[in-house]
Amino acid sequence: MEINQNEQAFYIGDDYTNALARLVFRNTDFGMVLEHTEVDASLAGQGIGRALVKYAVEVARNEKFQLAVECEYAQAEFKKHPDKIDVRLCHTG
Repeated sequence: MEINQNEQAFYIGDDYTNALARLVFRNTDFGMVLEHTEVDASLAGQGIGRALVKYAVEVARNEKFQLAVECEYAQAEFKKHPDKIDVRLCHTG
């Protein structure tokens, strides 16, 4: 499945409004804050959320962004796979 991007999310689907899955973020001076992940029930258990988080990490790596993670799902993925994360994490607030 192709991951698309707009100014507020990485998403799967033809457009953001009708996306089957999305990882919402906001841009900051340091990079981006991962805010919320949602996946349609029809895609549950297929690793879609993980793919979105991985894609966000790749974007951060390529753009030399730092990431802050508010999204509970993304936080869990970062804890499960700390060896896969080579971008600088920072805290908000």
